[in-house]
Amino acid sequence: MKNSDSNKRLGYIAILLAMLFWGLSFVWIKQLLINNFPVFTIVFIRLVLASIVFVTLLKLQKKLQHIERKDYKDFLLLAFYEPFLYFIGEDFGLKYVDASFAAVIIALIPIVISITMYFYEKEPIRWEFVVGALVSMGGVILLTMSPNGQIAFNLKGTMLLSLAVLAASGYSVQLTRLLKKYSPATVTTVQNFIAIPFYLPFILIFDIHQWPSLNWNFSSISSLVCLALLCSAGAYMLYSYSVKQLTVSKTCVFTNLIPIVTLLVAAAIGQEAFTSIKFWGILVIVVGVTFSQLRIRGLENKKIRG
Repeated sequence: MKNSDSNKRLGYIAILLAMLFWGLSFVWIKQLLINNFPVFTIVFIRLVLASIVFVTLLKLQKKLQHIERKDYKDFLLLAFYEPFLYFIGEDFGLKYVDASFAAVIIALIPIVISITMYFYEKEPIRWEFVVGALVSMGGVILLTMSPNGQIAFNLKGTMLLSLAVLAASGYSVQLTRLLKKYSPATVTTVQNFIAIPFYLPFILIFDIHQWPSLNWNFSSISSLVCLALLCSAGAYMLYSYSVKQLTVSKTCVFTNLIPIVTLLVAAAIGQEAFTSIKFWGILVIVVGVTFSQLRIRGLENKKIRG
């Protein structure tokens, strides 16, 4: 019992660290965009760096597990869903809608994942989770709403962002299955390595002609290293560890904390103003995420069933 409680605490610490790294990723990506790095190139380089470092480390420590042939398809699907398909949907979706609208669509991920896990893995949907996820989504709306209180709609952007949401759901199903056999470190390292070839055609078609104009300075190199080691590798490993300890439904709602980290960092470096409505947005998100983790006594058996 003590080991179980300890593992759960470590699971919560892991997911909070993962959200911190993913929240910081937007700051590092912005630095790279300023230095003329195209989106596909950014993802490609961070995956290559992450793969080189962690394949080497795990091989030296003899902790990289052997992948059984029958699991190749599951790993291929995992890498296809994330990072490939998810980043396609999110990054290109942001070209057609503002960040506020994108954040609202992405905030649907916990609910969609929970529904997907119910149908594919028979993981029950708790009413505390549904309420908490909806409340935290309301906080995301407050946090990202424009000053005039409007959120612009664009069909193409909405479809691309919806693709990202569905990719996250597919990723969750594959991740849950693979974590039953493999460690978070092995799953993340293999996932990143397999994803590299997915980006090569897009690099050759869209990005390679921009490579001569890339600005290689300390800011861009440090941003790439941080994205590779802390986000593509570290955050995904922490997320996978948390899923293994807490289940994916309890873990995924924490993704609504990412905009809080991004906002606080942007406010700290003077990129964005911190207003009272953003404070209330942060508070609502934290309350929603906290509530989603509760099990209210006397209602433990109240689960949503089909």
